[in-house]
Amino acid sequence: MSALSPSQEVVVTGIGVVTPIEGGSGMRDFWNGLCSGVDAIKPIRGFDVSGHRCCVGGEVLGFEAFLEDRWQQGYDRSAKLFALAVRYALEDAAFGCCRKETVGLSVGTILGGIASGERYMNDKFFLSRSPDKGLLKQYSLHSAADSIARKYSLSGPVISINTACCSGADAIRAAAEQIKTGRADIMIAGGVDMLSEFVFRGFSALNALTTDGKVRPFDKRRTGLALGEGAGTVVLEEKAHALARGARIYCALAGAGSSSDAYNMVRPNKDGDGLSRAIIAALCAAESAAGAVDYICAHGTGTQYNDSTETKAIKRAFKDDAFKVRISSIKSMIGHTLGASSAIEAVTCIKAIETGMIPPTIHYAEPDPDCDLSYVVNTALKREVKTCISLSAGFGGQNTALVFKRVTC
Repeated sequence: MSALSPSQEVVVTGIGVVTPIEGGSGMRDFWNGLCSGVDAIKPIRGFDVSGHRCCVGGEVLGFEAFLEDRWQQGYDRSAKLFALAVRYALEDAAFGCCRKETVGLSVGTILGGIASGERYMNDKFFLSRSPDKGLLKQYSLHSAADSIARKYSLSGPVISINTACCSGADAIRAAAEQIKTGRADIMIAGGVDMLSEFVFRGFSALNALTTDGKVRPFDKRRTGLALGEGAGTVVLEEKAHALARGARIYCALAGAGSSSDAYNMVRPNKDGDGLSRAIIAALCAAESAAGAVDYICAHGTGTQYNDSTETKAIKRAFKDDAFKVRISSIKSMIGHTLGASSAIEAVTCIKAIETGMIPPTIHYAEPDPDCDLSYVVNTALKREVKTCISLSAGFGGQNTALVFKRVTC
């Protein structure tokens, strides 16, 4: 395979998600629920949250019913979530007779197989004379990627990435580079994480979780985020390759930008400089003016600090055009799915281009002077979307922006 010139387009030919909204039943239910403003943040069932100020989260309930038999036993919960999202994306892309040595995989995750790690550390395993060492094999960050590569006999590049909340977006960005450099013809890319007691306790200790059971990004009354779980995947390939095999093309991944705040282990730089630099880099790579962007799928966690910082970042990058672009946060409905969040939000951008619908930020009622941009609130907006951006900002000051554009074939 020869290296591709930068002018050649990387396009999206398949998408798949597993989220708390549809419980793994597929893209149609996810998108209908998202545009209908379904609140999937409910009391947590998976572990004991008594004693915490927050008791809610976005759990994916019943998704195992949609899994193929081969995934039912012997895999970590995160691997199962990702396997279902990958299956949906591959079916959507009509993935069939491609040479497997030219197909690669890029996975973003923060927690990897933490479900298996938590089980191993549980007393009945840890204190046992014969602990289940197989759980440790599933515990690693790369366990989901390895499981998918083996099951689908993928012999191209296999990459695992952990860049905090940017993990899914950075996995997509890295996958695009594999195609642009000719290392792969097709890349499956996305993110996955599960709702973990370990992480819940950490966010609770940071007082970052919602105290009233609702997530209200950009609203003056916002009290914090809710944790969630899920997976989001895309199938990427070079445009000429997609056309040659007769694939349906959703849009192009036109540009990506990444930066670091180098500021604090938890909080982003409050002036929004780091995220604004990622946005500017992505727009430059996409050869797009800020005024051409129709929609921003925001990081929008629902915390006081992060939402105001993201607003400043958008203003720094977009200048006068910041007040024209429409913005929403789907975390108000599914919670913060950690390494999966930016991948699910990338899929949201892709669907916005396809359908001309922008999903809402729900629970919004009281404007905040520090968050004064054009948010789509409570009801989905019907509007043509030609260019949109997915924004991510994570612990350690990680920032990533992805630009998607409608393709003219």
